[in-house]
Order: sequence, then structure tokens, then C-alpha cells
Amino acid sequence: MGYTPKQAIEFAKVLYSKGVNIDLFEQPVVATDFEGLKFVRFNSPFPVGADESAKTKYDVLRLIKLEAVDFINIKLMKSGISDALAIVEMVKAANLQLMIGCMGESSIGINQSVNFALGTGAFVFHDLDSAIMLKEEKFRGKYSVDLPYYKYQ
Repeated sequence: MGYTPKQAIEFAKVLYSKGVNIDLFEQPVVATDFEGLKFVRFNSPFPVGADESAKTKYDVLRLIKLEAVDFINIKLMKSGISDALAIVEMVKAANLQLMIGCMGESSIGINQSVNFALGTGAFVFHDLDSAIMLKEEKFRGKYSVDLPYYKYQ
């Protein structure tokens, strides 16, 4: 969500000109800028996906009607199972593609998403790597996890 539509297109074109292949340009503009997503989609060399813009089935319906994206990223913690099932059907009907992602879930939430993805068989990309699932207490570089309620095992 860090770019204006124009900046997103410029960034994508620079990557493309340098031979960098991007499978999915996910949520390049702010969540409320549906028209911006559409503008990026029609001017970017890479497929564009919605994440934060796709919280509910109604958001996804609007994105589909606008032809604003190529992909929808479903996160069960964001949409819930009921909306997620509806989103899967809408996206299939619109001949778009799906990604399943996560936020800060524990292994319980991730397992729910894994089962959802396997049960529907609808997802092209799977991004289920919550930091809460990490066992390491020390990391290389400047990465840190500060979760006082969670003890690494």
C-alpha cells in the first residue's frame, strides 16, 4: 500500500525493464483506492492483486465489477470463513485467481487456512508463514519479534 497509482506503475515498469519477473504485484496502492488498483492493473506489466482492499465479499464484488485486479488475497482472519467461501465462488466465476495469506495467526489459525486452501483447491499462491510460528529466539539481521504473550518453544 506504499505507492500512488503512478508510482506503482513506474516501479513495475523499472522492474520489468531490468528483467525482474513479478508473479503478483500485491496491493500496491492504499486499500480504499479501488480505482487506483484498476489503473495499475491496466498499466502494469505484472498481475495486480488486492489484499487489504478485499476484506469482505462486498469489497471483492466491487473489485470484480471494476475489473480492478487479477488476484484476490483471502485471509481468513480478515474475512471469516463464510465470506471467504463466497469470495472463492465469485473469483472463480469472474475467471480471476486467488492467493491465501495470513496475518499474525498462531499455528491453529494457519492450520485452518491450510485446510481451507486444500479443501477448496482454489489457490494459485499460498503465503501462510506467520511470524508467531517461528521457533527461533534470535534472528540474523535486524528482524525481531516482540510478542510478550507468546513464548517460543
